[in-house]
Amino acid sequence: MVSTEKVFDMLPVVVVLYDKLDIDTYRKDLEKENVGKRLNKNDLGINIFKYVLKNSLKVKNEFFEIASIFEEKTIEEVKAQSFGKTINIIKEVFTDKETLDFFKSAM
Repeated sequence: MVSTEKVFDMLPVVVVLYDKLDIDTYRKDLEKENVGKRLNKNDLGINIFKYVLKNSLKVKNEFFEIASIFEEKTIEEVKAQSFGKTINIIKEVFTDKETLDFFKSAM
C-alpha cells in the first residue's frame, strides 16, 4: 500500500508523465481501432503499459522521480540502484488499486 502523502507527492509527476505521453489520445486511438470489438480492461491496460514502455525514454526522469518519492531516496540514489528494483517499485505504485483509483479520479 502506498501512503496518502506519497500519492499526493507523486500526483504532479504522474500528470506530467500522462501529458508527455499523451495517453488520452493513445487510449482514444485504441478505442477507434477496436470499434465493434470488446476491449476488456486487462487488454487496454496491457496495451497502455506497452505504450509507456515503448516511450519510456520520454519519461525516464519521471520514473526516477516517482521511485524516489516512493522510496524516500534522492533521484541520484534511485538512478544508481538496480534496474529490477526500480521497475518493481514502479510496478508496485501502478498496480496498487487505491493509488490507481486516486490517480484516475484526480485526472
